Amino acid sequence: MQMLLRITPMAAAVDFGLGWLVAWLVYPELGWGTHMVWPLGLCVVAVVYGIDSLLHLGRPLEVLAQPAVRWRLLVYVSLVAGMFAGMAVSLSPVVTGERRFLLAMLAGGLIPVGALSLAPVRQMAWVWLGITSGGVLSALLQLDPFVRNVTCGMLLMMDMMLLASVQSVGNGVVARLRAETAALRGRQSLDLLLRDFETQADDWLWETDAGGRLQHVARPMARALGFDDSDRLIGVRLADVLGVRAPVASLITHLHGATPFRGLDLTLSPHHPQDTPRIWSLSGVPVFDSDGVPAGWRGLVRDVTLLREQARELHRLARTDVLTGLANRHVLQQRCAETRTSPTLCLIDLDHFKAVNDTLGHAVGDRLLQEIARRLTACVAQWSQPESVVLARLGGDEFALLIDQPLTPAERQARVGALLAVLQPVWEADALRLEVRASIGVATSEAGIPDAERLFQNADLALYAAKDSGRNQICVFDAAMRGRMHRRAGVIRDIGLLLATPDGSHPTAGRLAVHYQPQFRLDTGQLTGAEALLRWQHPRYGWVEPGEFIPLAEETGLIVPLDEWVLRRACAEAKGWPASVRLAVNLSATQLGRDGLEAVIQTALSDSALPAPQLELEITETALMDDPDRALACVQSLRSLGLGIALDDFGTGYSSLAQLATLPADTLKIDRSFVAALGREGNGQAEAIVRLIVQLARTMGMHTLAEGVETERQRTVLLACGCEMAQGFLCSAALAPQALRSLLQQGVRTAAVSDPR
Repeated sequence: MQMLLRITPMAAAVDFGLGWLVAWLVYPELGWGTHMVWPLGLCVVAVVYGIDSLLHLGRPLEVLAQPAVRWRLLVYVSLVAGMFAGMAVSLSPVVTGERRFLLAMLAGGLIPVGALSLAPVRQMAWVWLGITSGGVLSALLQLDPFVRNVTCGMLLMMDMMLLASVQSVGNGVVARLRAETAALRGRQSLDLLLRDFETQADDWLWETDAGGRLQHVARPMARALGFDDSDRLIGVRLADVLGVRAPVASLITHLHGATPFRGLDLTLSPHHPQDTPRIWSLSGVPVFDSDGVPAGWRGLVRDVTLLREQARELHRLARTDVLTGLANRHVLQQRCAETRTSPTLCLIDLDHFKAVNDTLGHAVGDRLLQEIARRLTACVAQWSQPESVVLARLGGDEFALLIDQPLTPAERQARVGALLAVLQPVWEADALRLEVRASIGVATSEAGIPDAERLFQNADLALYAAKDSGRNQICVFDAAMRGRMHRRAGVIRDIGLLLATPDGSHPTAGRLAVHYQPQFRLDTGQLTGAEALLRWQHPRYGWVEPGEFIPLAEETGLIVPLDEWVLRRACAEAKGWPASVRLAVNLSATQLGRDGLEAVIQTALSDSALPAPQLELEITETALMDDPDRALACVQSLRSLGLGIALDDFGTGYSSLAQLATLPADTLKIDRSFVAALGREGNGQAEAIVRLIVQLARTMGMHTLAEGVETERQRTVLLACGCEMAQGFLCSAALAPQALRSLLQQGVRTAAVSDPR
């Protein structure tokens, strides 16, 4: 209806003109009369038709969709068609010559023109076609038969073509209207979504024309730019809006091209000096017209200030030690890998820091670490080229310092000495006074051969050597340290290989064996027992001292299977010993209190058929201090099996008398350090200590055994002090199993002094 009404005023004007044209054509022949009713009536209907159409043209679609409007327009169409039909029927037969030809041309042309004009509303086109064709057909019936037959056929053929055309045009119009309606609804939905997006989303929409002038700006974006009304930005170039706040050269470059861009960061100056500069991330895609010519840009912008700050903070945290603010291990390793000079790496480890945490708490320990970091930072700041130095905390109480520049040995010694010196002053805080000591390992990479992993290994070896030398030391790496490291690694590996074989032998790792240190009574010289001592014969290193491989076994956890191997081997070899001779086997602090220890001992006794009272387990005094309650419970459980318990190295630990009173021990073994001092001039203190230990043992109902007896003078003093038993080179060196069996078979009561070698 709306489409039809848009052409109705023009059609009414044409109808009015045709009415006057027909009247002008027929007036010379017919004059005024009743025949003028048709052309003049057409003029009147056209005027009314045009005025009514103009009145309805501006009305809403809801009004135009009402049936009354459709029927009124249908009446007008019928009247106009009737006037044309009346002119064809009444005027064509009475005019002659050229005037009849003109009327026929007029009638023949109006039928298709009117039908196609009314095609948007097919019912009206059909009414027009029926009325006008009927009038023309009536006029043709009055002509000569030949002309009548030909023209009537042509009229019918034209009507059929017009009916098909009207149907096609009507369907096309309806389809187009439906498509436009769907598109309109889609645009409305899209507008709603965009408005909702602009209201709630973090991204803001913007749109420009081909010249970069804004055509649409989201309100939040306008407010962020300092404008209350987004319409004030319409027509302003986007680059000009941002240019006063951010460098937009890259944005202008993108807008002059036709390639989409994404994630373009622009830093906007704050509106107020106290505000934080904002960072906007822009994305855009070009818009093209129907000819493929760039017509502008559409895009999104997001305020990513918080995201960028968070990213910077995460990057900082990933490279910084949180407690001290120093660089972390990752930064140090990266810098070591990037250096191309001969850098010096210092590993700094605080001595006895664990005791600070255990006794004063982790809060004090953390404050101490912060103080260490402050002192080291202040020391480095006084050096030349401090920017070439990386100070890092590797974790726990370990710090590291990388000097990324060549140094002479003297310069290196001076700088590392300054590091150790700056840590020496006593730290005072909250009535606390703590002595700060540290061990430092130093290594320098070879010129032109940067190897971060090797540099760390060398410095770590130097640190290990500094701690092994008594702590609070500076140790510089040398090639011998790497040799010791290789030997250490080889020892650990070979111990594992030996423990994997039941007999303790391996083609490349050598052979484990148990030797036995005889124990004698001091008064009668009677053999009372033998202590099992582990020996290792290596095909490459020869006899490896227990003092070398036992600490390594304790560090690596191999001491547990090693203790079990010695226990099983010693029990098996002690089978058949006289019942009066006890087998003494050392039990490590790691093994003491370990779950399943009782089962291991019972299995060893069962497999060897050794009576439980013939086995004595030696426990060091210091082993009881790690967890006294657990250790005491374990010793009591072992004692309930019928085993003997000996307290080894007595006098060197910190056992209290209360602990000793509850400990179910059979023997106190006097440490060799006291025995070695006996008999020396002016060493009456050692003798007094031995007498005190002997008296204490008697009071507790325990036996006493002195270790490391090497001279007759020591034996005499021990006997005078009341010590019952002794072991050492004066009595006998450690013997192989077969040698001990020979000694037992001889029934020797007093052993000769053996060669210590």
